[in-house]
Amino acid sequence: MIDAAKIIADNDLELFVKEIFVMEEQDAPSDATLTFFADGYPGVVYLQTEEGFLLPRRKALTAFFLYGQMIAPYELSIKTPYLMIAFQLYPFAAKMLFDVDTKQLNDDCADLSKIKGTTIENPLEALAISSAISQKVAMIAKFLSEFAREKGMEEYRKIQEAIQIIQDHKGLMTINELAARLNTTERTLRRKFNRYVGVPPKKFAKIIQFQTSLNQISTGDFSKLTDVVYENGYADQSHFIRNMKKFTGKRPLQLKNMH
Repeated sequence: MIDAAKIIADNDLELFVKEIFVMEEQDAPSDATLTFFADGYPGVVYLQTEEGFLLPRRKALTAFFLYGQMIAPYELSIKTPYLMIAFQLYPFAAKMLFDVDTKQLNDDCADLSKIKGTTIENPLEALAISSAISQKVAMIAKFLSEFAREKGMEEYRKIQEAIQIIQDHKGLMTINELAARLNTTERTLRRKFNRYVGVPPKKFAKIIQFQTSLNQISTGDFSKLTDVVYENGYADQSHFIRNMKKFTGKRPLQLKNMH
């Protein structure tokens, strides 16, 4: 069991990394499917599998890659056994750390072996050699920490504040209200979100609204569907169903106990 908060703090990554996840399946060789939905966060992944894998747009990558905003639902087909280590980044962090085009990265991935810092060594070979998961996590954290030290801090603080406000309001805030809270203009806010997050603030708010609804549905925390509809700011049930199908390809009750 890794202590994600300690690893993030020890490597000064609190402003870039939200969470660290480890998924491991040690079963005999078989087909497995991992389903992912939009959640508003890009991330860095190390994926170790003997059989290899294909990612969005059937792109073949090395085992160490950066993924952008997921808007469409995605199913990753993979052979067991496998190990996946994911560093979930804050929405602006992909741009800040790696200077990628975040809009081009929507529903796509970038090979981290081709993204280099000025004096930073890519850990892919060392990750493959190391047997301990804790060592692999430490190597990725060190890699991200070195990128973070190369970057300034001030540019993304307003974006971080904007993202936190959207999350605190569960996506239920107009962009005009958000701009007023931040003492900026809607145009500036849209420009910064497009540059650092990869999607406009309105779409990001809709993703957060969707994730809040999805969490409520998947945990069964409701007595009737209309409770979810109105608690999460949807105009009516048909609007809610259309929104859920847009992000997941499924009707709401098909998602119960799935996420």
